[in-house]
Amino acid sequence: MRTTPRDQAAGGGTFTQQKRRDQLVQCMIEVIAEAGFARASVGELARRAGVSKGVVTYHFAAKDDLIRAVIADVIASMAEYLEPRLHAAEPARFPERFIAAYVTAWAGYYRSHARQVLALVRIFNAFRDESGRPNPAFGARAGEVAAIEHVLRAGQDMGRLGSFDPHVMASVIKIAADDLLTQFVNDPDLDLEGYAAQLATLFERATRPDPADRHPADRPPDLPPDAPATSGHEP
Repeated sequence: MRTTPRDQAAGGGTFTQQKRRDQLVQCMIEVIAEAGFARASVGELARRAGVSKGVVTYHFAAKDDLIRAVIADVIASMAEYLEPRLHAAEPARFPERFIAAYVTAWAGYYRSHARQVLALVRIFNAFRDESGRPNPAFGARAGEVAAIEHVLRAGQDMGRLGSFDPHVMASVIKIAADDLLTQFVNDPDLDLEGYAAQLATLFERATRPDPADRHPADRPPDLPPDAPATSGHEP
């Protein structure tokens, strides 16, 4: 649910220059994932990329510029992966299906982009601007919580979700998805899919409407007052 374009930090240039920038960004992701943020120096990047330090500094004047490009690239890849999957769930029509789609989409991204998320976590833990704060790109959390809240509130208005504070629920869902990433980084053998399925079931149970609160179209027809009780089996 993030939409930061890859070329935000690209700064233009020819096609060949852009390809070289992209190569350096991808190589830096590998360096950070394998060696950690502190050891991800310009010299180490140049060595692994098979170029001189001058080539790196031609495209990125300082390590901070390169790190910002890595952040932009990974966040853009999140949007490219998540958005079509979340749109396919049709949250405007079926808000009750959104939670499962959201949690499983993030789990799928973590699985398919493990190096990127590992690098991003290490950057988040170590990289600070002049004020001592994380890069502003990491401040997208509030917008993502608001987007989840919007779907949940719409589901309540439609009678397809139960009574709960949608902001609190959206915040907890986001926290759970973020914690799943933390656990996966700490334990690469974690059963991501099974964990995500458990989370989806948990949140679906927490948000489903009480029978009396269901939308009329979703409730079984009322029996007449004098209708005999039945167990559902033929005598």
